[in-house]
Parts: sequence; structure tokens; C-alpha cells
Amino acid sequence: MPAYSNSSLGTFEECPLKYRFAYVDRIRIPEEGIEAFLGSRFHEVMEKLYRELPYKKNTLDELLAYFDALWDKEFHEDVTIVNPDKTAEDYKKLGRKFIEDYYSHYDPFDKSRVLGLERRFSVDLDGTGRYLIKGVIDRLAQAPDGTYEIHDYKTSSSLPEQKKMGEDRQLALYQIGVENMWNDVRAVRLVWHFVAFDKELTSERTPDELERVKADVKRLIDEIESRPPDGYEPRESALCDWCGFWATCPLKKHLAKVEGLPPNEYLKEEGVKLVNKYAELDAEKKKLKGQIELIEAEMDEIKDAAIAYSEREGAKVLKGSGHLLKISDKQQISSPGKGSKERVELEKIMREAGVWDDVAGLDPYAVARAVNEKKWDAALVERIMPFLTVEKKYAVTLSEIKEEER
Repeated sequence: MPAYSNSSLGTFEECPLKYRFAYVDRIRIPEEGIEAFLGSRFHEVMEKLYRELPYKKNTLDELLAYFDALWDKEFHEDVTIVNPDKTAEDYKKLGRKFIEDYYSHYDPFDKSRVLGLERRFSVDLDGTGRYLIKGVIDRLAQAPDGTYEIHDYKTSSSLPEQKKMGEDRQLALYQIGVENMWNDVRAVRLVWHFVAFDKELTSERTPDELERVKADVKRLIDEIESRPPDGYEPRESALCDWCGFWATCPLKKHLAKVEGLPPNEYLKEEGVKLVNKYAELDAEKKKLKGQIELIEAEMDEIKDAAIAYSEREGAKVLKGSGHLLKISDKQQISSPGKGSKERVELEKIMREAGVWDDVAGLDPYAVARAVNEKKWDAALVERIMPFLTVEKKYAVTLSEIKEEER
């Protein structure tokens, strides 16, 4: 069975197809988002700071110089910047600010003993080998009171609420891993450093909370393992803008294909031509729909005028130059609503008269038919009519005049 990381589990939750590309098909992409690039460089500076701390304390200037050198060495043409208002230099300055704030906040870096940097771990959640979890802890430390601390650096531009940190799965899994490493782990503190805000958020988990995390992760792994090869559907979201699999994803591959084409080639590309033609016809359809609605409104006015003319002249068929307009009408009878006082009284009258079954629970068509076809005696009809609403409905039918009728 494969070992899962919190990152791989999160990728599946974000988009099952992205998970398949990254962890099943193992497609490697050259692109790297600028945010991830910045995060990697910051982590490397933190690793240098704490790894060399037993021998010497790096100055702020030394760390900034190290960051600059790393940035210049590792930066490549496939680092992508989604925000059009930002440049690589903007992000580099941001990284320097993160380091300056962190250094000022935690200097002289002696509040806990470092036990490991970029410490890898793996843990079997239930001992069966089916639910293997792996991870890398940014910094593992121990406070003077013996509490183990799991530190994680976040360079994101959003600061979550404290409640969300209490529900965070990543460091909870890391705690399960740490508790599996040594026998003296009695207390664990989870620590997030949101360096863009120079803020530290912490959380502590109870054994019951960790058991719930285990159960949730096992269910998620079961869901992943049960997927057939073609069962990884794409899930579109705002996160798609940061995804590197556009060239492979069925929802984005055409966008990626035509994105860099010059205008003369873009307009000749088959898919682009199909979309443009479809959009053109859709616009024409909407235009015609508006015209049809205007025509129908005018026809309704003419229909009302024809009905009024028919009633006034007593003529049911009107003749034009090449068409006949037939006006027919019928009474529409409706009964009182269910539960109303009038409904109860009407039902009583009809049951006493023995005609309730004739109308199938006051079916309006059955009532209308019984009244119009005079199935009941006049006295009964006279008693029930005050409870009924009678409305005349008209129908207008247009037909061509046949040659022999001209």
C-alpha cells in the first residue's frame, strides 16, 4: 500500500483528477508558482538558522544574503506569477520582510531545544499496513517543561481564524507521528508561524480528537483506494488558477493550448472557430427570442381584441384575407381549497346528495363535466353553485382558408 501525505490527501479533496495526475500517473510539471517558490526559499533560510544555531547564531544580514543567493540561484523561467500586478522582485522583497520580522520576533532563538529540522516520519494508523501516513516536520523542538513542539512555517497571504487551526489535519497527523517516535511524549503543542503577519497560532489536541483525525483519514484513504482508473473526476474551483496540470486537464487543456498563440493563429485554431461560431449563433438566437417575445405580446393583444369582437358580434369564426380565426370558449369551474370551511360544507352537501363519488374528490374536470352536461338535477346544481368559481376560458385557433372555401 502507498504511504499518503497530508498534501496528497488534500490534493484529492481539492480535485480527484489532479490527485491522479500527481500521485497515480506521476506527471511531473516544470512550472512552479511564485508563492511555492517563495515558501521553499523561506524554509531553507529557517533550516540554516536553526541547524547552525548550536555552533553560531547567524546575523540577520547573513540570513538575508543567504536568501538572496538562494533566490537568484534557484529562480527559473517556469516560475509562474498569477497576479498580473506583481513581479518576481515584489515577491523577493516580501520574502526578505518575512525573514526580518521573524528574526526580530524570535531572536535569540533559545526558547526551546531543536530536536529535528525537516524531520521525516511515517506512521501506520492502525497497524495493518493499509493506512500509512508520511510527512516532513519543518522544525521539531522541546520546551523546557518537556512539551514537544511541532513548528510549521506558513508564507500564505491569508490569516486563518484560531478555530480553523484547531481543526487542522496536517499538524495533527504530525503529532500522531511524533507520539509514535518516542515513549516520553506526554504533551504536544502545534505551532504555526504565519510570517506574512508576524503571528504565531497554537493548538493542542486531545487523544479523542486525534482518534477522530485517524478515523477521517482512514475513510478518505478508503475512498481513494476504491476509485477505478477512470473515476478521478476534475473538480473546478478558484484553486485551478494555481494548478500546473492545465495542459493535461480536460477542463483547461484547450485554454492552455491557445493561450500563447499569436492572434493570426489563434483565430484559425479549430476549437476557437467553433466557439466563436457557436457564440455568434447564440447571440442571434437571443436577438430573435427578443423579437419573438415582442411579436407574441402583440398577438396576445390582437387575440384579446378578437375575443371582444367575437362576443360583441356573436361570431365564433372570423375571416381574413387568407385565414380563419376560430374563437371557442368553455366554462372552467374551480372548487374551494382543501381545509376551508366552504370545502367542508360543499362536501357535506354532495355526500348527502349521493354524488360525491361522481366527482372523485372534487376533481375540477369532473365537476365541470357534471354541471355542463347536466348530470345532476337543477336543485342540486343551484345549491352547490355558490361554492364554485366559474370562469370563461377562451381558445383562439388560426387556420388557412382552403382553396375551395375561398
